[in-house]
Amino acid sequence: MNTLSAEAFLKPRLEALVVEAEKAGFAQDVTIALLISLLDTDNFAPASDTAQGDKA
Repeated sequence: MNTLSAEAFLKPRLEALVVEAEKAGFAQDVTIALLISLLDTDNFAPASDTAQGDKA
């Protein structure tokens, strides 16, 4: 069983992502707002082969 909390697991990764985005020229508040927006879509299922074919 994993004793690491979800927060302890995710926080360093999110912090690193924000730092990387800042290095790429994105403001921290913009990056955080976009992450919240992306998470709010609640669409974490992998794309189906049909959907990928439609994009090609």
